[in-house]
Amino acid sequence: MFEEERFTTAMLGRANCSLKPDKKLLNSKFEQYKYTSGREHEITYKKLKHKPHRTKPPDSDFSYQMSRTSCLFNHLIVPPKGGKYYYITHNEEEHSYILVDALTDTELAQFSNQEKLIFNVSAVWIGSETLALCIGTYLYLLSLTPTSTKQTSEQKLDFHCLLLGSFERDETAHLVLCYRTDNVFVHQIVKQNDSGKFEVTASIRQSGIARFVTVRGDTLTMISEGKLLVPEPEPEEPEKPGEVAVPVPREREEEKNYTWTQTMEDVDVSIELPSGILKSDLTIEIGHDSLEVRTKGGQELFKSKLFSKVEPKESTWHMSTDKKRVEVVLTKYQEAHNWAHLVDTPHYDPSGNLLGEISDLSEEELRGMMRRMESLNEYTSDKVDKSPLYTPHPELEECDELDGQQVLLSSFSLDPVKQHSLVELSPGTLLFSDTDRGFVVSHSVDACYYEVGSDVCPPWQHASTFHAFNMVQATKTQKKYIVTDPGRKYAAIVDITRHVYIYSSTGEESTHGKLLVMTLDNSDDSEILGVFPRTESIVLLTEKYLITIKFSL
Repeated sequence: MFEEERFTTAMLGRANCSLKPDKKLLNSKFEQYKYTSGREHEITYKKLKHKPHRTKPPDSDFSYQMSRTSCLFNHLIVPPKGGKYYYITHNEEEHSYILVDALTDTELAQFSNQEKLIFNVSAVWIGSETLALCIGTYLYLLSLTPTSTKQTSEQKLDFHCLLLGSFERDETAHLVLCYRTDNVFVHQIVKQNDSGKFEVTASIRQSGIARFVTVRGDTLTMISEGKLLVPEPEPEEPEKPGEVAVPVPREREEEKNYTWTQTMEDVDVSIELPSGILKSDLTIEIGHDSLEVRTKGGQELFKSKLFSKVEPKESTWHMSTDKKRVEVVLTKYQEAHNWAHLVDTPHYDPSGNLLGEISDLSEEELRGMMRRMESLNEYTSDKVDKSPLYTPHPELEECDELDGQQVLLSSFSLDPVKQHSLVELSPGTLLFSDTDRGFVVSHSVDACYYEVGSDVCPPWQHASTFHAFNMVQATKTQKKYIVTDPGRKYAAIVDITRHVYIYSSTGEESTHGKLLVMTLDNSDDSEILGVFPRTESIVLLTEKYLITIKFSL
């Protein structure tokens, strides 16, 4: 179907941009938030006739991380104008998938499963009344109006694909989809031709999958994991006599010489070593909040302030068996504390694009930041749930590995596809995305919302701030979904223990935020599979119910 080999991504003209926040949207006077049990709310349960299909793709082309990253695991399908709620159910006896209206239990459309396998199912809207569904290797288009449902297109694909986004350009429908081949993630932009089928217009190859995709005007903005893969450069022509060669800096991906992972007790850092280095050649200094690795000859291999405190005396290090890396095991000072980053991002970012430059802050702003961090660090989820230390859900634990990967924020012009801006985000900096409108990144203890427009460089702009939300979400180690309402009045966290946290910190002059904590009925012990935020309510999809929570901020 799609011949991606014909399409490449031009890299000429790329410019590094910044995510430096607008200081006018920060509030140094904000200190902490007030906790409430959420008595000002109403929960209604609507029992479902069918059990929503829960995608489990460990044996397919897409792993759990990839599916969750692309929002596949938000199984609640809601049209752009709202008012309706749909989900997919799987009929194992007839080997078919069925689109169901969650409010009326009406079966709207049925798709035969010709390969009789359990597939990934992903969906995006084209406009307000056309739903694109990708089930395994088949792409379907449905027309959903208030009075009728009609399948308008069916197309066989060459790969198991995920739908990541859609847009209309020149009155023509376009889709952004992704498939994996030979450990490469191919993101394709396809457009609908006169016959109703989709054909490729551009292809972007990366070592990781996109976590956010949107198109505004002629600009594609994407947040993805791993490196951007481009064709090998043409051999350089020999220098002519009298010419001076201009040194070309290495790609920043190559400059990052370490990887890291974490457990409940430790943080493991793996640092690349130059060839020929012996253990006796290394000097490693582990401080309470810093790590420095250098050779005795003075070559610096790693030096940074850490995201959180460690126990230097209990931390260890050793050489890898192949002598190519040094493995540092840092014992956490605060056990079970989840590190959003390895390094202290306000002070250090491998890309050189600081999310918050301390040197630009006034003395009053610095003191305000310290007051907030000290007060917020005292709050943990133990005040909500007194249960013993939980055992991480295996799928969530696997998904947490995403935080240790490099994340790229890029924008591309279309026709032809050409990258013109790039920001490298430290692992864990991206907190969540807001459908196709914008994304939220951490800034110290805050969370900054960036709205995506169509400007060439950069196409994103700091539009609002959830004060202290980065600290709030860091304490929720069992979180599954993070969303925000259309007006960005609140951010909601839904965790696997059936807690719902509604956090509001609006107002430039306010000094405190408000955190509503609600627990769902224990009689419904099924897993939460989807979420949709509204202005003063939030809708959840479980294996048994469609749940609506109305609350007052």
